[in-house]
This record gives sequence, C-alpha cells and structure tokens, in this order.
Amino acid sequence: MDFKKIEWIFFLAFLGLNIFLFSSYHEAMNQENNVIRSDQTESIQNRLASDDISYSGNISSESKQGYYLSAEQSDLGTVLAQHRKKNPTGLLRSGITFDGLSTLTKTFTTEESEKYKIDNKQTKHSITEFLNSQNNVLYGDEYEFMTNFSTLEGNSLEIQASQSYEGIPFHDDTAEINFMVEKDDGVYQLTKYTQTHLTNIEQLREKMDLYSEEEAIQTLYVNNKIPSSSKILWRQLAYSCIVKVREKNVYVPIWYVAIETSDKSVQIESVNAFSNTIVTNNVVPKVEDN
Repeated sequence: MDFKKIEWIFFLAFLGLNIFLFSSYHEAMNQENNVIRSDQTESIQNRLASDDISYSGNISSESKQGYYLSAEQSDLGTVLAQHRKKNPTGLLRSGITFDGLSTLTKTFTTEESEKYKIDNKQTKHSITEFLNSQNNVLYGDEYEFMTNFSTLEGNSLEIQASQSYEGIPFHDDTAEINFMVEKDDGVYQLTKYTQTHLTNIEQLREKMDLYSEEEAIQTLYVNNKIPSSSKILWRQLAYSCIVKVREKNVYVPIWYVAIETSDKSVQIESVNAFSNTIVTNNVVPKVEDN
C-alpha cells in the first residue's frame, strides 16, 4: 500500500474537519452575539413599554465617535467693527449691543421685523437663508438650525441655531444664536437675536467611542429619570462645556433627552456620552491663574 498516499488522505480529512468545526464555531458565536444584542434591545424597549413610556422612531444602538474639544470665545465687538468697514449696509449697521466682548445682541426695528420673516412651515429653510446672508449675522454660515432646542409653540417662542464640529452640534451658550420671535399669521417675525461664537476649536485627544443613544436612555431609566406614563419627545447628541480654563473652554459630547411627564411638563435630562453618567451639575467650573 502507498503509505504516502494514505498520509495525504488523513491530512486532507483532518484539515477539512478542522475547517468545518471552525466555521460551525464561528457561526454559533455570531448567532449568540446577535441573540445578546437582541435581548438587550428588547429589554429596554419592553421595560419602557411596561411603564407606559412612549417614544417616536427607533432607539439607536449605534456607537458614534467624538472628541474632547477646546475652544475660545470670539471677540465679536472687534469682528463687528471689521465687518462694518467692508459692509456698511445691512442689519449689522445698527441696533447692536454687547454683554462683555463675546455676547452680541441685535434688536430689530419695526421695519426690519416686517421685512425679515420666517415661514413656520419651512422654518429650517427660512432660517438657513437668513443665516447665509453675510449682512444679517456674523459667521452666519457656521450655524445650523436646531429643531430640538427651539421652542416653536406657546408664549415664549425661540429659534436656536448652533455651531457644530464634524457633524455634532454644540448645545452651549458659548456657541449659539437664539432668535426671539413673535408668531403672526403663519410666520415668525424676528424681534431680536443673541449670538456667541467659538474660534480656534481644537481636539484635545484622539477620537473616542461614545455610549449609544440606547445606553443613555437605559441609564436614565434605571436611575428613575424617566417617570411612568411619560413620553420621550426627542434625543440629541451635542457638545457642551464642562470646564473653563482661563481663555479656553473644554467641551464633551452629551446626550440630551426631552421627557414629557403625565402632567404635560417637559424636563431635559443629560448624560455624558463618554462615561454614560448623568450630568447633574449645571455650573461650569472655572480654573483661573494662581
């Protein structure tokens, strides 16, 4: 008998068996992982449903990425003076006041309010057009309309636009424009806006994985921040300032979750997207020189 031929037959048989066993093991592990993910998703959805907590859309388990960022607030007074030398006409020629160097307020005249109106059926399109006119707002094209952070119904109406970094907006009083408006016959009349702006935005660390929307909601749920018979109105990931170090601000990604309770009041909860911990302190600490 040809022993070399027999050795090759056994070798090929064992090789085929090992490949089969490895494929079976790999497939089983994938199925197990899918079951675990499915159980986790169903768990939070079922727990919300059991407490009569409703929400729109799907709660995402996608893990996004973000940064620790640093930035400085712009001296809008100096920027405005330079702008007026080049552009002596437009909304920025008058009605401007300042709170310090970084907060600009534009108050509209009656004629200006009549001229600049926002269609309430096309709010995003109308406000984007307004922002993109260089004579209306400093750095206007750097801001984007924020549906979730705007108040478009009720007595105190406000439209918010924010700066963003690599697709994640800022939700912070250092990087936004707040438009005060009055509703009149299907349109919003602009009466005033307040603006802050960030410059020299820098990454302090490499891009890092963030906790998902699903994980943030689960954290709020297990910590009794989402009451029974309530409704999750919206979820939004945004950068927020956590500390001021002399002229620099430090920002981290935060999950914001709006919850309407059974008595129709609305509360905004926030979760640090790096640590998945609830943000409870609204005071930003300042670090000064010794």
